[in-house]
Amino acid sequence: MTAAQAQVQGTATGSLEVLLSVTAACEVNGSASGGTGKATLDFGETQLLTSNVDGEIGIGGAGGIEVRCNPGVDYTVDFGAGENATDIANRAMAGPTGSVNIPYQLYSDPARSVVLSQVSDTGNGAFQGIPIYGRVPAISPAPTPGSYRDVVTVTVSF
Repeated sequence: MTAAQAQVQGTATGSLEVLLSVTAACEVNGSASGGTGKATLDFGETQLLTSNVDGEIGIGGAGGIEVRCNPGVDYTVDFGAGENATDIANRAMAGPTGSVNIPYQLYSDPARSVVLSQVSDTGNGAFQGIPIYGRVPAISPAPTPGSYRDVVTVTVSF
């Protein structure tokens, strides 16, 4: 026996408690590239806008607004009116200076009959996609050529 071994008189044990507190949280993610909180509904190009132009994102859960919350956390997603409207019923894209805004609407169903204002669900720990269906109605007179855009604020409450 070595001198170090001879000095051991007994043993004692203790414990180390390891803790982690996980608080309820949600995050918004958008677009296929994973950009935080931003997605794009692009209606493409048109000329005289003599018929409806439809677009959609998030079908099948990818490419649109996605929300990830802890499992069991109830959440609500509110979609605002956009920068160019005072209420959800009158969403519009602003265009070139002096042009008339182009109306559009967002819907929660493929038939485009339920205006998208709020979605509620319960988190499952993974990103949950929100399908968004859009429509630009035919208008007269024809709009001024140029690029039109709007930004809708998406707010998640939990």
